[in-house]
Amino acid sequence: MSIKVFDTHVRTKDGRYLHFDVLIEDNDPDLAKAYARRFLDEQGVQDEDIAQDRCQFCHVEPSNPQVAAAIAQQGYFILKLQGCRE
Repeated sequence: MSIKVFDTHVRTKDGRYLHFDVLIEDNDPDLAKAYARRFLDEQGVQDEDIAQDRCQFCHVEPSNPQVAAAIAQQGYFILKLQGCRE
């Protein structure tokens, strides 16, 4: 399976910085942004908390079994890079 990687950066109004990748099967920026918003909600970041954000297509790469399983089950996988809670 080839996956599309959407590089996502969020700055909150209180100064936090979150960097993560949204991995999906289709090259669909709107879908990637919807999954990013869902993840941010799980991280306790609401729309009104966001000062600046960006979610843009970065590249295509082959998936590993863990990512492929997550995409098959829920449609996406989040790769946490900076500032994200476990």
